[in-house]
Amino acid sequence: MTPRTIATLHIPQLDCPTELGLVQKALQDFPGIAKLEPDYLARSLRIEFDAGRTDLASITARLQQVGFSPQQIAAPAAAPLALQPAQPEPWWAMWRGPWGLGGAVLLAAAVCAAAGWELASRTAAVMATLASGLPVARAAWRAARLRTWDMNVLMTLAAAGALVTGEFFEAATAMWLFGLALALERLSLRRAQRAIGSLAAMAPQSARLLEHDQERIVPPHELLPGHRVLVRPGERIPSDGRVVSGSSAVQQAAITGESLPVEKGPGDEVFAGSLNGEGALVIEVTRPPADSTLAHIAVLIEQARRSRSRTERFIDAFARRYTPAVILLALAAAALPLLATQIGAAWARAAPPAVWLHRSLVLLVIACPCALVIATPLTIVCALHGAARRGLLVKGGEHLENAGRINAVALDKTGTLTTGRPAVIAVLPAAGASAEQVLRVAAALESHSEHPLAQAIVEHARRHGVAWDGVSDVQALRGLGVEGTWRDTRYLVGSPRLFADRGLPTDDPAGQPEPVWQADFDSAACTPVLVGTQRELLGKVLLADPLRPDAAQAVAELRRLGITRLAMLSGDLPQVARQAAAMLGIDDVRAGLLPEQKVEVVQQLRREAAHLAMVGDGVNDAPAMAAATLGIALGPHASDTALETADVAVLVPRVTRVPELIRIGRRLHVVLRENIVLALGIKAGVLLLALLGPPELARLWLAVAADVGASLLVIVNGMRMLRASAS
Repeated sequence: MTPRTIATLHIPQLDCPTELGLVQKALQDFPGIAKLEPDYLARSLRIEFDAGRTDLASITARLQQVGFSPQQIAAPAAAPLALQPAQPEPWWAMWRGPWGLGGAVLLAAAVCAAAGWELASRTAAVMATLASGLPVARAAWRAARLRTWDMNVLMTLAAAGALVTGEFFEAATAMWLFGLALALERLSLRRAQRAIGSLAAMAPQSARLLEHDQERIVPPHELLPGHRVLVRPGERIPSDGRVVSGSSAVQQAAITGESLPVEKGPGDEVFAGSLNGEGALVIEVTRPPADSTLAHIAVLIEQARRSRSRTERFIDAFARRYTPAVILLALAAAALPLLATQIGAAWARAAPPAVWLHRSLVLLVIACPCALVIATPLTIVCALHGAARRGLLVKGGEHLENAGRINAVALDKTGTLTTGRPAVIAVLPAAGASAEQVLRVAAALESHSEHPLAQAIVEHARRHGVAWDGVSDVQALRGLGVEGTWRDTRYLVGSPRLFADRGLPTDDPAGQPEPVWQADFDSAACTPVLVGTQRELLGKVLLADPLRPDAAQAVAELRRLGITRLAMLSGDLPQVARQAAAMLGIDDVRAGLLPEQKVEVVQQLRREAAHLAMVGDGVNDAPAMAAATLGIALGPHASDTALETADVAVLVPRVTRVPELIRIGRRLHVVLRENIVLALGIKAGVLLLALLGPPELARLWLAVAADVGASLLVIVNGMRMLRASAS
């Protein structure tokens, strides 16, 4: 089977589904084309095709044959397409060449000659119509050859009808205003695209690679994990990495949304595209630039621009019916009064046939749904980019819309509401054992585990100088603990449930804590890790996981947003989870849950509350996130499985980003509704004026202003989502 080839074409004429329909008709006889994905904002088309059955040159030639001007966008493998600087478009191209300027001059001459030279004035008006309308007529001819109605066909018919009925000035004014409005629309879209494409300015163009104490300038895409790079003051970091030496304040607001620079030193992680402050840093690359956080943001925005949300799909389906419906209404407005006149209807005789014909021409102009269609994708893409600038990576418009519908939130405890970095509070040996022995056995077995509790025990043992030798036959017990052989003895380290299942005691050790291990603690708020053999309990290690500093604030903000259904899901003991929940003001606590039980709880909550968000960070949270309406992975240290499963990835470990995400989603719904009301309301108003209003208000220029003016309004309104923030 021949592998599929993917290419992206820039098509200046591709700005709404009408043009996409023309492209589809032009290519419908081409074999091997698997998928066409438009991006109306960037006016580009992503084509997936079978290279063994067709080729890009043939596709491009066919599009040129029917009047399009496709140009291939070559994105090097070094970076995603969204990280390539946009090619500037000359101002005259937005005005469709010199025709708009010529039409303006001729229209001005027609107005000046109207005072005393009527014939000259009408001649200039006709010539102005032809000059301004020539590019429109060409585009109309392209659509007519493909048997499709688009805005160019509708405008050409309307202008021709106005000339036939003697409305020379109106035809010239309407056609010139149409060109002007399209130029303004393209200018607004270009500004929106430039704002959304600001990621390109953050992508460094070079990197200082350190090899054998020598500095070499290389393109960022040549960097590999393990390479060390020097970042001087004021330079951008070329790839995700870890600071090896040096310290500096790094501005990473565009990546994580943190408004103030963050102090970075040895061991700290940094993001590609962040701006280094006053100190030099040596950074070890952990991910190549093409796989960096910045690149992931760009890829997600690209994918979101090609995908269609629920609202977009509804609008597209509505638009496909809207245009033919209004065209039929226009035909009826022209034909029915003539028929009604023949049978003596008084309402039809109230206006001459030319007036009814003129009303139908106005209806033709407002039959194009471009303002309505462009409103939704532009607003959603702006919202996605605004969210990304706050450190919220949303994997598509559908998920951001879902965020605005959330009415219940389930939060994992460990690593989400808490820091996820538990600390050892005390080591309690049983009678006949020592605290050092308990810790040594626990560290020996837990050194083979990636669980946060295991890492805390190992770190604590190393800090207190407790050493251990090799362990054999280590077996991880999912959700329970670990067992292995050390010095010819089989040991268990895990939860009280593990020991209870094996028939071993779980009571508190009989011995007293040794002073060197003792600390102030409340045992009810600690997580016990039991240590023992297959016959007896040696002791327990108590650990505590502190709450995140912003956890209480996040819960309070969710309450203020009207999220009254909050649940904490935890695999911890009930008393540990309840104490943490009480400190946060969460009443619904589900503790002692295995991963499959978390899924059951999420499914139950979804039945009770239709739109549920699940917030987590671990592998065991991934199934529950997949079962929720919206899965949210918190923090850059979330597991790869959680990040892959989640619909939203939060780049900073701040729980307050969750209510912020919901606010952005709700604001998106408001702006989408505003744009739909604007687009439909303006068209409906002109439609009513054309059908029922006085003849002097049923003018072509008013219809043009309403049609493209609505497009400008929804573009400007949608761009407000670029400022998505906590407000």
